[in-house]
Amino acid sequence: MYCSCPILLAFALVEYSYDATKTKSQVVQALRNQGVPYSDFRDWLCLVKHQSEYGYDVVSNNTNGSKDYDIFQMNSNYFCGKAKGTSSSTCLRVNTYGCAVTCSSFTNSDISNDANCAVRVKSCGGFGKWYGWRDHCSNVKVSEYDYSSC
Repeated sequence: MYCSCPILLAFALVEYSYDATKTKSQVVQALRNQGVPYSDFRDWLCLVKHQSEYGYDVVSNNTNGSKDYDIFQMNSNYFCGKAKGTSSSTCLRVNTYGCAVTCSSFTNSDISNDANCAVRVKSCGGFGKWYGWRDHCSNVKVSEYDYSSC
């Protein structure tokens, strides 16, 4: 007798993967809620596209043993899961201790804490802290990553 269980499992995994994304408008809303200026939205959308493809449950393993989490790909060595993590916007504290969140909290569907931490990190060092932005987004054109429908 033939069993189609592996095929069904493959479809379930593909669907789960698809469901674990945010739309461009959802990302824009999360950033608006953090007070991000409109002039930065294209950079943020480009960053999210190249870091995670809008996936909020993405966990990437790095060669140095650290992991990058969430839609913004926040690094575990610097920005999450640290005992002295801070909710402060003081750059010395953010750059030294990271955000006051567990890394796994970045992988749920609520991206508000992800956006809060990412915005504080960006404020303390610019977009250059993200390889996806440095490699693909440093010259974002006005027409790229349009968010006017959001």
